[in-house]
Amino acid sequence: MTQRKAGALVWEPPVLEIEGKSYPLRRLGVLDVDRLLGIAKRISQFVDRKVMGDIGKFTAEQAGSFLIDYLPDAFDEILTFLGSLIGLDPGLSEEVVEHKRKKSKAAEFKDPNIGTMRDPETFPLDALPALIAKLTEHRNVVDFFTAKDAMVSGLRRLFGGLKESSTESKPATDGPTSTSPEDD
Repeated sequence: MTQRKAGALVWEPPVLEIEGKSYPLRRLGVLDVDRLLGIAKRISQFVDRKVMGDIGKFTAEQAGSFLIDYLPDAFDEILTFLGSLIGLDPGLSEEVVEHKRKKSKAAEFKDPNIGTMRDPETFPLDALPALIAKLTEHRNVVDFFTAKDAMVSGLRRLFGGLKESSTESKPATDGPTSTSPEDD
């Protein structure tokens, strides 16, 4: 058995404690990268290019801070992702709850978010930063951020390196050269 396979057998996930209940964080995989990239794409509509350009340079802690900073811009997507980590239903958006409330009789309406992450009795406010902190400590996240430089380097070798953008010509050399195609 290889060291890698042995590590998978003895791995213990970080555990989030909320109101005396334990929520172990599940293992992370390639589909989680897709989810996080989708969140980053949605958030990119609201943040400047410099921040989005620096995402590839983030550490695990910076990525956690990024999730908190831009939570309002992709709230439902982030809550769904975080809920999937601990096996807790993220609940329904306010718009959906309001729609359900209008369609039901007031006496029969039961809040569909009871027992979900949107229920402060189940998931109080202080649980969110605690969950993100646990995520930044997660072995899979730490391994990913440790390995990302090697992945980028390997991709550069695989695809022949990232092409540097060309520099502007000096004024004296602007225009067609002797090797430029003739314009007719």
